[in-house]
Amino acid sequence: MPKLQIIVDILAPSDAINIRFEGKNPFAGFAMFPRVIRDVMKITGKDTFETDVRWDVSGGDNKSFYGMWMGIRTEDRWTKTRIRTLGQGEQSSKTKEGWVTFEIKGTINTDYNYATFVQRAFWNVFEKTFYHKQRRAYTEFAKDNIFDVRDRVLRTLNIERDIG
Repeated sequence: MPKLQIIVDILAPSDAINIRFEGKNPFAGFAMFPRVIRDVMKITGKDTFETDVRWDVSGGDNKSFYGMWMGIRTEDRWTKTRIRTLGQGEQSSKTKEGWVTFEIKGTINTDYNYATFVQRAFWNVFEKTFYHKQRRAYTEFAKDNIFDVRDRVLRTLNIERDIG
């Protein structure tokens, strides 16, 4: 069945929030992501996906790590919010010093199924006259969620947020 799909970047016009940290125990910010996504988005474990996690323990003193997590929240019958976090870095096993970078981004996905051109026209009118305002509310709420994730990472790594 064909569908009308609307995908909105939550942080538009920007694509993502990027954080770079160098210092003591960068892995702490990396390891907290599955729990933070569940807590901030208020979703269950089944809606949190660990799409890719890797550790390189074969090297010498420096151990590298990489991970990607996603949380999906169903807003209503047509719309889902997706927040994706990506982290990668390196930490010394002796001194616990290292670096880590994070990328946090998200989308609001709305899907309308239709079978005929009349239904498609109905969905277009419905979207433009009634549902657009609701999608904007979902986008603003999800943007707050992304900023909450960012703030939790900054607090965990003891980074002062630059306000200005």
